[in-house]
Amino acid sequence: MIKTRAKVRPLFKRKRDNYARKLKREKLIKYLQSELRSCTTHGLPYIVNMEIHWTGRLYWAISFVICLGIIVMLLSSQYSRYINSPVVMSVEMDYYNWNVSYPAITLCPASNIDQDVFSALVNETRNKTGKNLHSYYWSLGTISLETVDQIAVQTADVVKLLHTKDYAEIAAMLFESFDNGTFMTNINEPISIEPALTEMGMCHVINSNVAVLHNPIKWKDEAAAYVKNNIEISAHDVDFYTQIMNYAEVYKVYVHSPDEIAISTTPSFTYEAEGLLLFGYQVWSAKISDSLRNVPINVRKCRYIHEPVSDRYPVYSYNHCMLDCRVKMILTLCGCVPHFYRTLDHEKICDFNELLCVIRYKNEIIRLAPSNDTIAKFGHFSSLPRSSSDCGCLGSCEAQEYLKDQENFLAQESTSKLRIAISTFPRYRVKREFIFSVHDMILKTGGVINLCIGSSVISIMELIMTIIRIPLGNLADWIINKTK
Repeated sequence: MIKTRAKVRPLFKRKRDNYARKLKREKLIKYLQSELRSCTTHGLPYIVNMEIHWTGRLYWAISFVICLGIIVMLLSSQYSRYINSPVVMSVEMDYYNWNVSYPAITLCPASNIDQDVFSALVNETRNKTGKNLHSYYWSLGTISLETVDQIAVQTADVVKLLHTKDYAEIAAMLFESFDNGTFMTNINEPISIEPALTEMGMCHVINSNVAVLHNPIKWKDEAAAYVKNNIEISAHDVDFYTQIMNYAEVYKVYVHSPDEIAISTTPSFTYEAEGLLLFGYQVWSAKISDSLRNVPINVRKCRYIHEPVSDRYPVYSYNHCMLDCRVKMILTLCGCVPHFYRTLDHEKICDFNELLCVIRYKNEIIRLAPSNDTIAKFGHFSSLPRSSSDCGCLGSCEAQEYLKDQENFLAQESTSKLRIAISTFPRYRVKREFIFSVHDMILKTGGVINLCIGSSVISIMELIMTIIRIPLGNLADWIINKTK
């Protein structure tokens, strides 16, 4: 008898629980039918209307599912476009209201040693140590990424006489000062001239906002910072020019943006003739719209000058980013950084003998493209780029490019003059702006949903309320039961 009761009671409980669940299910179905029959979303009232034949309800159900699929397909393509390419380049043509930057000019002489300072430094070292460091100091003053394979290897005892952290300052000390008499403009306006240590060695940079950050003498000066002081010209100043007279017998000239620094891959020309050489440049200008200024970098696809990629350079430009990438590649390959790059406190500066490693990988470093053998040897390092595109360097949000447009040469004896001007003031400029903003996506989403199922924001809120009302009601009942 006890065994019979033990079997009957669980069976009775299961039947009771099943009946309770069935009542809840039927109640839920009736609730959904009642709510959906009165909702304003097209299609749903027909699906739950039991007065319609089941084939009709099936037709409406299939149609509703197909419409949902169309919504997902259309909106996914629009959303992908919004994420991947929300920015377009438009054209502005109100050039009378613009100012454009006159370019920065980097001058790198083939012979840049101040002979008086050089002789004094060699003699001072000889008197103190008894060593003749003539070739050592000469190499320090002339070495660059382009000429690194021409240095004379020094013995270990000579290398120890100078600390590597002083290399850059010594190079700056040996650099010949700029003679202001060799430079002129056709208007009485001050223009900056700054010595800078670049990949091409010590150079003079005219009209630059960032050259001060590359002057080794000022690397420890906390007051040295980016200051926008370059020359700006308008459509009424197209006759403005700068002229360099008898600067050096042979020198390279780089023309670039005032917010950029010249690097070894920047286009250049070598001037070594007697006469007057006139260059005219066109300006290609780009800016960013106000609506894009505060959006994330991954949306606008560019960087501002105040968004550096590392602590090495406190400003951002494409060339600064490439320099930082090149330094990281040299660190990976050689474990040290040549002194003609700005180094961080924890980084080791290469002495003369360690530069042999830089010589070995020189072409790969310049191209930022390691060979197959180098990849096989160092490929496990994440800081080793496979190509320059791996550096991830974005363009500047507001940039100016200078393209050589005119070139004239007038032969003159016993003088060399270089004149650079803006040959044609730009009559248009490109502007980064949104093609898809958040507002556009909201409007497109609403239009697609309304097209496919005729639903509005209020209709969607009705559906949300219908869905959440049941769990909210159950939660309220549970709280009430707990409090009793």
